[in-house]
Amino acid sequence: MEVKLLVVHGRPQHKSLVFPRGSYVFGRGAECHIRPNSEWVSRQHCQLLVTSDAASIRDLGSRNGTLINGERVVGERGLADGDQIQIGPLVFEVRLEHQPKRPSAPASLPEGPDVEPVDETPGYCLDTAPLPPRSAHTVTNESSSAGQAKEAQDPLRPPS
Repeated sequence: MEVKLLVVHGRPQHKSLVFPRGSYVFGRGAECHIRPNSEWVSRQHCQLLVTSDAASIRDLGSRNGTLINGERVVGERGLADGDQIQIGPLVFEVRLEHQPKRPSAPASLPEGPDVEPVDETPGYCLDTAPLPPRSAHTVTNESSSAGQAKEAQDPLRPPS
């Protein structure tokens, strides 16, 4: 299964992120996979879990909570196609895509590791520089010619 999160409120609107099987942390911390630039988002806000047959989200004790369809997530909650997830000022629409089963690999070949989320929309700027212990992505506004991403200013926070 793959999970697509389409940005329906926030920047960049109408862009989607694709999450194959794995576990992904959303938050402002450098260790997070997806790092929204907003003080409304905790350092470790929530965790998206994608398995071969289901997807769920778990709030990690965030100050402002994680909402699904307007209801605060307590513990872990399963996701359905069309659900709306709110993380701080961002709202994502969930699109679940079931992948056809792959043929079994020969027993001598180990199964590959899960991969990082993939952005399938051209022009969506993410900071993909590897950071120990895992790579992080920052939602950004623009890129410089050197390939370094420049963080977007949160519209709800005054400039520093």
